[in-house]
Amino acid sequence: MAHVLNIPLIPLIPTSSNNTNNVHEIAFKTVPSATKLEIKQLLQSFYGLEVQKVRTLNMKGKTKRVWLAKGESLVGNRPDYKKAYVTLKNPLSNYPIFYPSPATIVHDEYMKKNKKMMTLQ
Repeated sequence: MAHVLNIPLIPLIPTSSNNTNNVHEIAFKTVPSATKLEIKQLLQSFYGLEVQKVRTLNMKGKTKRVWLAKGESLVGNRPDYKKAYVTLKNPLSNYPIFYPSPATIVHDEYMKKNKKMMTLQ
């Protein structure tokens, strides 16, 4: 079991609903090796949330094709990840505590710009 605080847990902000009052379920993106128990312990110890249940699903990274000169192509893929849907015992009224910080947004934009997210096969 890895140390609980070493697990990256990135909140997935819902785009369909702008209502941030009384949130019962939050979605997170994490590494494929994270377990339900580790995710629950992280949220309880670091954020102080009461977790009712954790549902997870493994997601395969998108495959991308890059066309080169003379009709040749390279195939790359984004890393695999795990989605975790966390149901809370008590609804959150202050959901914005999970929004990514400006530093995270700048880092993600830099990574997208330099295409470091893709690994070539």
